[in-house]
Amino acid sequence: MPGIVDKIIQFRTPRLRETAQISIEGEPRYRELRVENSLTDEHGDEVKLEKGGHVEVTVTAEGKRKPIEKL
Repeated sequence: MPGIVDKIIQFRTPRLRETAQISIEGEPRYRELRVENSLTDEHGDEVKLEKGGHVEVTVTAEGKRKPIEKL
């Protein structure tokens, strides 16, 4: 899904890492995603997203989810 980096969020607390907020048009479930802004490129170098950058987002799931038990 195509998206655009809306903003870069920097926290004052050192234990929280910089986050990139990505907007995805036309997909109501994933309108805004926030990801840690510490990525690795194809050469193994660390890279960061920039505000206004165009990105391609792929959402995947791992394994099976356990069913939710009703109380």
